[in-house]
Amino acid sequence: MTKLRAAMAAAMLIGVPLSAAQAQTVVNFEGTILASCTLSVSPGVLAMSTSGTELGTEQSGGGAATLGITATGGTPTVKFTAPSMAAKPTAYTRTPPVSLKYTSTGGANQAYTTGASQYTSTNPLGDTVTLHAEAVDATGFAAGSYRLSTTATCQQ
Repeated sequence: MTKLRAAMAAAMLIGVPLSAAQAQTVVNFEGTILASCTLSVSPGVLAMSTSGTELGTEQSGGGAATLGITATGGTPTVKFTAPSMAAKPTAYTRTPPVSLKYTSTGGANQAYTTGASQYTSTNPLGDTVTLHAEAVDATGFAAGSYRLSTTATCQQ
């Protein structure tokens, strides 16, 4: 017999219980969640009204912009600057009012406004915002390329 077997046999003969060596410890998993907000955008498409006096995303051939928001650390607050005409052809010299409206899966429902606006989402992990923009000029628009814009900011 080997020495180990002999020791086990002797322990059994004298009534000493055998026990395996034991150890115990707590295993922790730790981390820190930082408040963050990430924005991704799909641009909108502008189209002209049949009257030639309105340039917007809700005209036939136009399309809404989409803003995706991913957040951690709480429900995000999204702010939009007052919309403006960021680009226009040199032949168009006027400055028409520009309006923005939006809705979201997180509860936003902003009617057309020419001013800055904001909302706090009800979705704690982010939101999806559908945005429309328009410019109106009763005298019409010159041929060329236009861009309406707003700046979106997300914060926790």
